[in-house]
Amino acid sequence: MNWPLIIIALVAIVPIFFVWANHRTKKQHATFSKDDVVSAIQNVISGSDHDEWDLFLSWPIQDPYLESIRQRCIDISKEYSGVEKGKDIASQGEAKLNLILNELENRA
Repeated sequence: MNWPLIIIALVAIVPIFFVWANHRTKKQHATFSKDDVVSAIQNVISGSDHDEWDLFLSWPIQDPYLESIRQRCIDISKEYSGVEKGKDIASQGEAKLNLILNELENRA
């Protein structure tokens, strides 16, 4: 076997895979719906799943209204993360997220 060629191929393939995966994730999150946003917020409030919340905060959304919600959530996360021991988002931040949830649920 020609090990140097195999190593070169692997070194080339791994970054290509991650570029492809990130592009795919970005496209998927760009089409987030109201239900996806509600789910991400509910999961961080319940403390059950950080991955969905982290992905929600990381990738822009095409819908301008939902993107504005995402931006507000980013601000809340920055202000209230790590403030209250044992909680991902401090109680005041959770209250603000609950207001956003109510706003989303009342929107047609």
